Amino acid sequence: MQNPFDYTALRENCCCFTGHRPEALPERGDETRPGMQMLGDLLESAVSRARDEGFTCFFAGGARGFDTLAAEAVLRLGADDPDVVLCLALPGRDQAGDWPEADRTRYDAILAAAGARVWYAAETCSPASMRRRNRYLVDHATRCIAYLRRMRGGTLYTVNYAYDCGVAVENLAETMDLLG
Repeated sequence: MQNPFDYTALRENCCCFTGHRPEALPERGDETRPGMQMLGDLLESAVSRARDEGFTCFFAGGARGFDTLAAEAVLRLGADDPDVVLCLALPGRDQAGDWPEADRTRYDAILAAAGARVWYAAETCSPASMRRRNRYLVDHATRCIAYLRRMRGGTLYTVNYAYDCGVAVENLAETMDLLG
């Protein structure tokens, strides 16, 4: 599928995100709990650090869980820095179709904030379009901020692809383990 937005950012200024759905995040994604608050703080710091190092374009995959947290962190940073932009690479236009209402509301707000900076891997979601989305994220970045704990699934695929492509990976799950 053709990219509908004018991609003008240089790849070396771009960072992507990959991570698990809520059920595989700390505290099963409950953002009121200490583990998720720690992850949120680490994510905010990682995004700020990336910006301080010259990254201004951030690609998120739009999934529930880590992708949502990452996109929202970028939007908060971008509210104070107009050079920071959020781009979305989505597996299909129907991605949020069967999500709980609260998750769809967050997704719709992120989608609206990204404006025209949205790329779709396909019209409808499928395992193939999710893999295409994951590769697109890495192919347009030189850094990847991840939350990888499970050694299976799309996040593992994306992190391994990033390593194969020479993209630097910062795994916040490892940082959380070190901090205890």
